[in-house]
Amino acid sequence: MAEEEKKGTIFLGVDERTWGKEGTGWVDYDPEYECTGGSSDPADKHCPHTLKDSDAMGLQHKGREGRLLHVNLASFRDPLCPRTLKYMFTKSKRPNDLRVRVLQQNIPEEDEDCLEGYCRMMAELRKETGGGDTSKGGPAGEECPHKDQVFIHQIHAREAAGPTYARGLVGMDMHAAYERKEISPQDFCMSTDSHMDFEPEWDEKMIDMWDITENEYAVLSTYVANIDQLGENLNGVHEVPHLCMITFTSQVRTHATKCARNLPKPKLTNAIWGAGLSFSKCHAELKVPVDPHTPGVFDGEEFNRAARFWTHGYDIYTPHRVYVLHDYPGSQHNPKTSGWGTGKFTQEEVRMGNARLKTMLDMPGGESDPEKALVMKRSRYGLGDRRSLDELIQFSGIDLRNRKVTIDGKNRCGNIQWVPFTEHPKGVNFIPRFNETTEDPLDVPYDKTSVWYDPRVDGVAAGLVARAVKTEVEIDPAEVAKLKVEEEAAHAAHDKEAKELARGDLYEEHKALKEKLSAQLRDVPQSPEVGHREVISNAAAVALKAEQMENQVHKFPPLIRGADSGIPKGRFHLGPMKMMSKHGIQHLPMQIQLSIFIMVIGICAAVIVSTGSKSRGGATRSKKRADNLDWRVSAMGCETEADNIMVLMALNNQPERLEKIGSADGSCSLDTSAGYGQVVCINGL
Repeated sequence: MAEEEKKGTIFLGVDERTWGKEGTGWVDYDPEYECTGGSSDPADKHCPHTLKDSDAMGLQHKGREGRLLHVNLASFRDPLCPRTLKYMFTKSKRPNDLRVRVLQQNIPEEDEDCLEGYCRMMAELRKETGGGDTSKGGPAGEECPHKDQVFIHQIHAREAAGPTYARGLVGMDMHAAYERKEISPQDFCMSTDSHMDFEPEWDEKMIDMWDITENEYAVLSTYVANIDQLGENLNGVHEVPHLCMITFTSQVRTHATKCARNLPKPKLTNAIWGAGLSFSKCHAELKVPVDPHTPGVFDGEEFNRAARFWTHGYDIYTPHRVYVLHDYPGSQHNPKTSGWGTGKFTQEEVRMGNARLKTMLDMPGGESDPEKALVMKRSRYGLGDRRSLDELIQFSGIDLRNRKVTIDGKNRCGNIQWVPFTEHPKGVNFIPRFNETTEDPLDVPYDKTSVWYDPRVDGVAAGLVARAVKTEVEIDPAEVAKLKVEEEAAHAAHDKEAKELARGDLYEEHKALKEKLSAQLRDVPQSPEVGHREVISNAAAVALKAEQMENQVHKFPPLIRGADSGIPKGRFHLGPMKMMSKHGIQHLPMQIQLSIFIMVIGICAAVIVSTGSKSRGGATRSKKRADNLDWRVSAMGCETEADNIMVLMALNNQPERLEKIGSADGSCSLDTSAGYGQVVCINGL
C-alpha cells in the first residue's frame, strides 16, 4: 500500500484566488498533526481529553457495553419515516439497545403514522421470511418488535415551524428523559433525518468509529452519502464527504463540501457541523440542545450549533467511513416533505430568529445592546464556557464579525491542530441547569475555568470580565477585608504554581515580567469617580468604530486571549474598585458650589438681556437694508412699486453670476452695501 493510502488524502479545492496555490489540490492527512501542530517538541503536544475513571460511571472506557444508543428523528409528512425505522432496527447488531424519538409533523387524515407504518412493514417482512430475529421481522406471532422502544411526539403539520423548531422539541424530550433517568450522559446519541438507510451492523460500526477519535468530546458529523452508495467503497478509495467551508447568506451556511480518501480515522474539522448526521456521547446532546427559538430559519442552524458545540469543548470530526446514508431523491422529490415553509410562524419571528443567531456569533445585525447580548450568550441555548468565540474565529478561520469566509487566506480543510481547553471541574457528565422560564444559568457563581468567570462577581482570581457590576453598592468593611485576604491567597497560590511550572531559568523571566507588568499597572491613572478604568487598545477602538458605522449596532470589542491574528485585542480592566455614594458637584466644597450657583444665575440673566437687544437691533438693520436697497434701485431707474420687477445682484460684477436679493418693493434681506457687486434691475419678470 502506498504511503499516501496509509495516511489518506484530503481535497482542498481549486479556488487559488481565495486560498492561494498552497490552499488548493490534494494534501496528505497527518493524524499526528492534530496533537502536535507539526512540532517535534514534546511540550507542544496537546491531545484531546479522554474519558476519566471518575466519569466512566462504572463502564468500560470504550465500546457500547452498558450504554444505550438514542436516535433522534425530525419528520415532516415523510412517507419514508416507517422505512427508516425498519432499516434502523433490522440492520442493527443490537436492536434491543436502541431508543428512538421521532418528532412527527403529520396531517393525520392524509399521512401514515411513522410507528404504525413501521409495524405494518415488519409484519410484511415476517410474512415473507417466516419470522425470526429482528432482521426477519421478529418472532412469528409477535405484534411489532421493538415497538416500545420508539417514542412518537406528534404535532399537526400546521403547527410546524421549521427544522430547528422540530429538533428543538426532540431536545426537550431528551432532557425530560434525562430527568427521568432514562438517558445516561455516557449513552450514545445520534441525530439524523427520517429518510435514511444503514449499513449492516451500523450501530456497532458507528460506536467503534467514534472510539477511534480518542476524544471524549468528539462529535461525528457530515453530509452523508446517497443511498445508492450502500455497501460501496466509493471510487475504490473509501471517499467520504468532508465539511470545512462556509458561505454567507442571511446567515452562515455550510458550503462547497470537499472530500477525503482512505482516511485511517475520523478527521478533525474546523468546527463545521452538518444536521444530517451527528453522533456523540449523550452528554453532548444534553449540554448543547438545538435552539427551538428560531422558527422558520434554515440557513444558520448548522454553524450556530457548531459554534455552541465547540465553545462547550466539543470537536467535530469527519467520519472516515460511511455507515448511515441519505435518500436524497426520495425525500427531495416529494413536495409534501418540504412544505414546512408555510407552517405556523411569522416573518417577524423569522427576523427575530435570524437576529438571535447573529447575536450568538457577534455577526452584524444581532442584538445592539451588549448587556442583552451577553445574557443571551450565557442562556440555555447560548455559547459554552470552555472556549471563547474569539478562539473559534481563529480555529475555524471564519471572520464572523465582518462576514468574510477567511480571516487570513489559509485553507483549513487540511491538517489542523486541536485547541486545548480546561474541562469542567464537575466532569464531562455534568449537565448545566437553567431557569425554566428565563433560561438563565442556575449554576452560578461561575468556576474559575469558565470563560464567563468574573473575579468581581464569582470570586477572587484571574478571569475574563464580561458581566456588568453595579458600582453604587454599599460593601461591608468585613467583606472587603475578607476579599483582600482571599485575593492575597490567590496571588500566593498563583506564584507557587508559576514557580512549579517554570522551575529553571524561566522563573526569573516570569519574575521580571511580573515586576514590569506591575509597574505598568501602577503608572496607569485611575478614575476616583468610577473606581475602575476600562482600557481599549487603539486598534480595537478603530475596528469597533468602523464596525459600528458599517452595521449601526453596538458591540463589545472582541475578547482575545493570546491570539496572534489581525483581530485586535479587546477590553480589560485596571485598578481597584471604589464605591461612590455622591457624584458631580456634590463632591465640591460648599463655597465653590455657591460660586457656581451665582455664576449660572448671572449667565442666564446675560443671555436674556442679550436676546432682547438682538431683537430690537435686528429690526433696525432690516429697515436700513430695505432703505439702502430702495435707494440703489431708484438710482438705477427701477420702479420700486412695480410687482413685476426682480432685483438681482451681479456677484463680483459678473453679469453671468446673478443672485436674487429681493423684489423691487424693498423687501430684500441682504445688505447690498457690502460690496458684493452691482445691483441689476430686470423688467418684465
